[in-house]
Amino acid sequence: MLKVDALIDVLFKDLPLAERVPKIAECGYKYIETWQGGDATTLKAMADSGKNSGVELVSVVLNSPNGKDTAPVAKENLAAFVEQIDSYSDNALAAGCCQGIVTTGPAVSGRSYQEQRKALVEALAAAGEITAPKGFRLNLEPLNLEVNHAGYFLECPKESVTIIKEVGMENVKILYDIYHMAIATGNLTVFIENNIDWIGHFHSAGVPGRHELFNGETNYPFILNAIEKSGYKGYFGLEYMPLLESGESLRKTLEYLQG
Repeated sequence: MLKVDALIDVLFKDLPLAERVPKIAECGYKYIETWQGGDATTLKAMADSGKNSGVELVSVVLNSPNGKDTAPVAKENLAAFVEQIDSYSDNALAAGCCQGIVTTGPAVSGRSYQEQRKALVEALAAAGEITAPKGFRLNLEPLNLEVNHAGYFLECPKESVTIIKEVGMENVKILYDIYHMAIATGNLTVFIENNIDWIGHFHSAGVPGRHELFNGETNYPFILNAIEKSGYKGYFGLEYMPLLESGESLRKTLEYLQG
């Protein structure tokens, strides 16, 4: 069974983040991730709570997919982007987390695709050089444009891998979000099998709707089996918006994935 982690931000929302950790542990999970890469205090509180609950923080978000000021596709953002990645990765490492998610931000109006792509490659390389000595990995995330992220720069997973190959750094890979890529391109299992060496992290949610994995058209047990056979040793993140009560949702999801 893969190491399945739960996105803490969308679960047990009536509780402070640190108090959600033991609740997630009670549902059978040993790993969490969060969107809160910029909040060192919150990350530390979650990590401390995790030590008491047997739960490890395994991924954070390093920049917003909607943020224009740190979007690495805009060449004028290079310094601000690298500075934020440097700072947020320090926050994560202090909480025991060794990887984070990088987004491209929105496409820049009036600029060619190639100009923005060049800026992205240069920004990822610069951020990779800053984080490599720390033992920290960056995972670049393509997102679907049709349902959730109209105007985002990067949707194609094949292009994402090509960009990562150009960056050419061991600590820069892609985040393959099965929900987003099911909407954007399909052909999930074949892509995963052919590109597993370039995938640093997985996300998942039910398609359509982005809710529980067992309520949708995607055969997640089949996909997980393929991922396991590929030799992948990383984490499989649950980034869905629960319709059920959080505890019931997490337990049923784990049963579904294990079944």
